[in-house]
Amino acid sequence: MIVVPMFTHFRSARNVIGLMLLLLFSTDVFSLRHYWKRWHRQSVTRLILGSLLGITLASLILKDISDVHLKKVIGGIACLFALLEFLRPYWQPRLGNSEQHVETAFHFKTWQGLIAGMFAGAFSTLAHMGGLVVVVYLLPQRLGNTAFVATTTATYFLLNFIKIPFYYQLELFSFEILIEAIALLPFIALGVLTGIALNNRVPERLFSRIVLFFLFATGVHLLFS
Repeated sequence: MIVVPMFTHFRSARNVIGLMLLLLFSTDVFSLRHYWKRWHRQSVTRLILGSLLGITLASLILKDISDVHLKKVIGGIACLFALLEFLRPYWQPRLGNSEQHVETAFHFKTWQGLIAGMFAGAFSTLAHMGGLVVVVYLLPQRLGNTAFVATTTATYFLLNFIKIPFYYQLELFSFEILIEAIALLPFIALGVLTGIALNNRVPERLFSRIVLFFLFATGVHLLFS
C-alpha cells in the first residue's frame, strides 16, 4: 500500500500505477492457486460487478487528469487509507471479526455490495488502494479465516485483471515498463520475505504504526508538494 505513493515522488504517477498493476497482478496469480474455489462466491460477484462502474469512472478521470493532480489524488487516498487503518481498532469491532461464527454474520443487500465494489474499483484504479473497502465489506459477514482470505485474493485478482485493458487503452503500459516489472519480480519476493522477517521480530502494533506513519507522511507530501 505504501509503494505507489512513495514511487510517485520519483517518477510519473501514470508510470507508477501502470508498473504496479503488472507487479500486483503477477503476485495475485501465484496467491490465487492456494485458495482456489474457497472464496465466498456471492461477495466476489457483487464486488466485481460493482467495480466495473468504479473502474470505468476512474478510467475517465485518468484519461484527462494531469500527472500533478493525479499525484494529489494518490496522496489524498493514501492519507484516507492511513487514517482509517490507524482507527481500525475502533471501527472494526463494530463490524465484527472474521473469525467469529457464520451464524451471527450480517447479510448485506445486493445494492450494498455493488456500491462497495464501485468504490473499491475506483480507489484501486486510481491508486491501487481498494483493499480497505473490500475488507470493510467482508468483515461483517464473518466468513471465517480461509474464506475471508480467499475472497479478498479472488477479488483483488479479478479487479486487477479487469483493469488491464483499461490501462492499456490509456497507454499506461509500455515495453520498458513490462521489462522493468519482470526485473522487479525477484525483489518483490525478497520484500515479502523481509516483511515476514521484520514482522516476526518487531511487535505487530509497532510495525503497522511505522508503516502507517510513512504512508500518511508520504500522502501529505504528495498533497502539498
